[in-house]
Amino acid sequence: MNKECLERGTTKEVVPDGPESLIPRSRILRKIDLFLLPMMFITYGFQFLDKAILGYAAVYSLMADNHLVGSDYSWTTSIFYFGYLVFEYPLTALLARFKIGQYLGFMVAVWGLTLLFSNFSRSFAGLAIDRFFLGGLESVIAPTFVIVTARWYTRQEQPIRQVIWFMGTPVFGIFGGLVGYAVGKTDYPAIASWRLLFIIIGGLTTVWGIILFFIFPSDPSSARFLSPEERVAASYLTTEQGTGGRGTWKWYQVREALIDPKTYFFLAIGFVSTIPAGALSGFASLLIKGFGFTAVQTQLIGIPSHVIQILSLIIGGVVSTKMKDMRLYAMSVCCVPPIIGTVLVHTLPTSHAWGRVVSLWLTYTNSVSLAVSFAVLGGNVTGFTKKNTVTFLLFVGYCSGSIASPQFFLSSEEARGYPTGIKTMIACFCIQLVLPLLLRVLYVNENKKRDALARDGEIQSNVDDDEDATDWERKTFRYLL
Repeated sequence: MNKECLERGTTKEVVPDGPESLIPRSRILRKIDLFLLPMMFITYGFQFLDKAILGYAAVYSLMADNHLVGSDYSWTTSIFYFGYLVFEYPLTALLARFKIGQYLGFMVAVWGLTLLFSNFSRSFAGLAIDRFFLGGLESVIAPTFVIVTARWYTRQEQPIRQVIWFMGTPVFGIFGGLVGYAVGKTDYPAIASWRLLFIIIGGLTTVWGIILFFIFPSDPSSARFLSPEERVAASYLTTEQGTGGRGTWKWYQVREALIDPKTYFFLAIGFVSTIPAGALSGFASLLIKGFGFTAVQTQLIGIPSHVIQILSLIIGGVVSTKMKDMRLYAMSVCCVPPIIGTVLVHTLPTSHAWGRVVSLWLTYTNSVSLAVSFAVLGGNVTGFTKKNTVTFLLFVGYCSGSIASPQFFLSSEEARGYPTGIKTMIACFCIQLVLPLLLRVLYVNENKKRDALARDGEIQSNVDDDEDATDWERKTFRYLL
């Protein structure tokens, strides 16, 4: 296959599985998509729902039953990400020692049990401990899915697939709102509504983890839903492009990741995108209730925001996949509606309850930025160790932003609609709009330098056939925009 075609992330219709035979790539993709993506979608959806369930439960008696006062609720939100930050790197590193499918299934089942047992909490300390370990157990999912997507799909195929499994977030957000509404309408005084929420969602997650343990494929070479020839062909293109997430640990690649300026754009994007996302996850229900709606009404009013999130993710994924050099532009443009929305939430008078609700809904297009950033990282960072290091740092930013986010929503400002938190969201959206454009400038300049060297015949590289070479080492490599 043409080397330039591979390095620029495009694929031909056929993939060789041997010296004399050809297998249509479309046939392999169809099988992978139908088997792998639904499992990733459901798993990521549970990962979001089990994290966000605190927000659904907060509008009921969770705070009173656990004696939360002052900033206690904010800290129960933040402490989830302390667990995430502490456990993410060691738990992700263990992937090299176990089969991915069995490892993920085990982790999902255990965190489902953790959530299930959270319904026994009677105090801030008990709830905080549960949230800490829940965050730690869930930390393995997103970094692993970035690697899994790079292992199964080419650079050009990745954006829409990243978006598809990321869409588990809004879809399960809708599901959570409906369950929260149903629980609120249930007249069952023996169990508080928030405890019933934890029991239902925790139980479903545990069952799903057990199913995942037995059916999730670890890599193309062991996929039972592919024929032996298709297994070879499935990994051919990702192997050639060096984005397949395979290799051994190399410390020089850690150093390269740390001195590469582009690494810190991913860290910053992770940070500024999750301050607003964390705020919406933990405080959107409280904001809507503060607009003058009941607890049960709040559960339903939150659903359209997730519909908007789904639509924006679909549009962002299609644009990033089908339109050339639009990934970073899509990350930037998706921040415009949230800026408008948060400004309106902050400035509209309290009498305009529905106007403020609709404005809050607009902020959910923000999720496109983080989802597409996974595809940018997966397609533009090569080398097993370097990719893992940059992914880890992105999620360090993700955790740090999520930890910081609730602290901007001061309990003393609840009656006034959390003005400090809203202003912080506006600032983050503005920064988030600019960062992808600056990263794009770096990529464009680097591509121009490599094109100039190629024209002058100065490229001398013997690592382009090494699957574990980094993007710095692969001189024929061009960054996707």
